[in-house]
Amino acid sequence: MNGRSPIAPRVQAAALSNGAPVYLLENHAGATLDIVALLDGGLTIEPARRAGVAALTFDMLDRGTRRRDEWALAEALEGHGARLRYDVARETAVARARALSEDEALLIELLGETLREPSFPEDALRRAREETLVGLREAAADTFEQAYRRAAALLLGADHAYAREPDGEEAIVAALAREELVEHHARAVGGARLTLAVVGDIDPRRTLALLEASLGPIGRGAEAGEPAAAAAELAGPSDPAATGRGIVSARVPIPDKAQVDLVFMRPGVARTDPRFDAAALANFLLGGSFVSRLNQRLRDREGMTYGAESGIVSGRQPGCWFAAAGVEPDRVDRAAEIVREELRRFIEQGVGDDELARAKSHLAGSFPLRLETNQAVAAALLDCLRHGRDLETIDRYPERIAALTRAQVEAAGRELIDPDELVIVAAGACPA
Repeated sequence: MNGRSPIAPRVQAAALSNGAPVYLLENHAGATLDIVALLDGGLTIEPARRAGVAALTFDMLDRGTRRRDEWALAEALEGHGARLRYDVARETAVARARALSEDEALLIELLGETLREPSFPEDALRRAREETLVGLREAAADTFEQAYRRAAALLLGADHAYAREPDGEEAIVAALAREELVEHHARAVGGARLTLAVVGDIDPRRTLALLEASLGPIGRGAEAGEPAAAAAELAGPSDPAATGRGIVSARVPIPDKAQVDLVFMRPGVARTDPRFDAAALANFLLGGSFVSRLNQRLRDREGMTYGAESGIVSGRQPGCWFAAAGVEPDRVDRAAEIVREELRRFIEQGVGDDELARAKSHLAGSFPLRLETNQAVAAALLDCLRHGRDLETIDRYPERIAALTRAQVEAAGRELIDPDELVIVAAGACPA
C-alpha cells in the first residue's frame, strides 16, 4: 500500500461486544493481511517494585495456552507462514500479526486464544525468564543504553515508566513467579484497553465477525487510563517540568569499551500536544538526519563521531528529548561543549529559510514511504487515534508540515531545548 491514496475515507470503524474499537481497511494489492492490536497501559500499569512483569507476561502469551502448548502454537503459525509477536512499550503493549488472507481465520483465532487464555507453563517461563536475563546482561554492557537510562532516571526519576528498562531489573525478573504474571495479565488485557486495526486483503464484515468470535469473549477489564490497585504506585511524574537544576552530569564506567556514548536529555513534548509537529521539526533540524546540525558539526567539521542523533520519546506523556553521540574518551568534554554550542546557536540564531524548506520537503516527501506496508498503515491508524487526532490527520500530514511557520518551529525548539538546563551522561570508557 502506498501513502498517496487517501486513507481516512476508506477506513471502516466498528466495535466488539466488549467495547474494543476496531478499524478495518481493505487493500487487495496483495493476498495478505496485517493486524495491530494496542493494549493501553504498558509500563505505566506495572509496579516499579515488580519491574519486568509486564514484558515477561506478554513474552509468555505465545508460549502456551489452555488449548495448545508452545510448540503447537509455533507449528500452527509457521506451517502457514504466519507471524504473531507481542511487545511491551512505555504506554502500551502491542500485538503484531500477519498472514496470507486465506489463513485469516486461523490468525485471528490464534490472536484471540493467546490473549484470552495463556497458560503460563512453568517450563516455558523458566526459558523465557533466562532469555530475558541474558538480554538484561547484554544491555548492561551497552554504552548508549546505560547512558540513556541514567539520564532518564536523573531527569524523570528512576521509577518513571520512561526511565525504566522495558524488560525490567535483573534481580526482580529472576524472582518473578507465575502467579504474578497471571495477575498482570488480568490487569493488562481487556476490552477497555484494547484497540485493533486490520489492513489488507479482507472482507470487513467477515473480519469483524471473526474478531468478535475470537476477541469478543475477552472481558472488559480495567478501564484504560485507570491504573489498577496493584499498580497504584505508578512511577514518576506524568508531566515533568524543566530540570531546574542547571547542568546535571554523571558518568557510567563500563569496562572493556573503546568509546563513550554521550546522552543529553531534556523534558519532551506529548504527542497529544498541539506543538508536537513543530517540536518534531525542530528536532529533525537539530539531529534527526545525517545532514542535521549536530551531524554537520560533530561528524563533518570536527570528525568526532560516526554519527549523532536526537529524538523525542513520548506518547500521551511528555517523555523526553535526547541527543546522543559516540566519541573517543579524551573528547568527551569537548563534544559536550559543542553540543551545547549548537543548542545555543539554534535558540539565539533561529532557523534559516532554506534550511527549513529542505527539512519540510524531506519530511513530507518521505512520509508516503513510511506507509508502504499494511502493518505500517495499521500502526499509523492506531497511533493517530490514540493521540487524539482524527484519521484525516494521516492524509493531511504533508500539508500540516508545510503549514508550520518559522516562528512556530523556533518557539517549539526554544521550549524543547535549553543548553543551560540539561542532563548530560557519559557511559563507557570513562572514570566514575
